Amino acid sequence: MLTNSYVVALGIPLLLMLCSALAKKLVRGTAWKQTDFFLGVELSLAALGSAMVYFYDLQKLQSGPPAAKAGIEVADKIGTTATFLVVCFFLLLWVLSNHQDWEPRTANPKGQLLMLGGVSNLVGVALFAGFVLLVKGV
Repeated sequence: MLTNSYVVALGIPLLLMLCSALAKKLVRGTAWKQTDFFLGVELSLAALGSAMVYFYDLQKLQSGPPAAKAGIEVADKIGTTATFLVVCFFLLLWVLSNHQDWEPRTANPKGQLLMLGGVSNLVGVALFAGFVLLVKGV
């Protein structure tokens, strides 16, 4: 089951969402709130952090004595990772902006749920899955 890249790409962010929501509730010490599940920022940061660590690992591989073909593959992966980092950074800024706009709108809980629980979380999951499937290539 963990050999299927789609299970890994979608399962890990969904598991992170559950852990993060539970952690928010436990730290706060009160009953569940809708905002416990607005996790687009956390998922986007997780994808960004994963890509940064992977980029660092690729840099170490490139500085070693690779074979000619392996060097080309590493260079391609570095370019893909750098592109992903730029896209991820700007989408993180968009998710942060979305949270800034929608979190104060407590009079519109359905809109909050759609934009923060749906769209922002979907962006975060998509970034994490994109890292696993497109950049890392599990």
